[in-house]
Amino acid sequence: MKRTWLILVPLSVLLLAGLPLAQNKAVPTRVGFVDAETVIQAHPRYPEVAELQKQADAELKPLLEKLRPLEEKLATGKATAKDREDYQVLSEAAKKVRDKWAPKIQEKLDPLIKEVDQVVAQVARDQGFAVIMNRRVAATSNLVVYADPNTDITQAVVKALKKLKK
Repeated sequence: MKRTWLILVPLSVLLLAGLPLAQNKAVPTRVGFVDAETVIQAHPRYPEVAELQKQADAELKPLLEKLRPLEEKLATGKATAKDREDYQVLSEAAKKVRDKWAPKIQEKLDPLIKEVDQVVAQVARDQGFAVIMNRRVAATSNLVVYADPNTDITQAVVKALKKLKK
């Protein structure tokens, strides 16, 4: 009888230890890609962000047009003291314009990014992806050398975003 217990106890422990391994479900291991810029622009409320950006660009454009020739003079060493002073004043004015518009644009953009991230995650789960990378970042960083076109979920995300309310 003692001998039976000596065999049954270790055998039971081994069986119980292997039980969690037998219950593991398949974990997705696919890596996919999304064009983040495309999906953000596909968001139903993105035109609000684009309108703010357009207003910011309109205010900034005249300053940048005046800055370009001054930058060229500075780069070639032909700038006068007045040119350097004008450059400094215009640079500060351009920075103020950017600082004025950036928080307004970001305030509109942040909720969109959050919703896009949720949609990307849902589409990724639905299609069995474990990881989704920004296609442009992966390409420009040389992180990914090759990716099968079937791993791009951009259009599926765009389609899902169209279902969102404005």
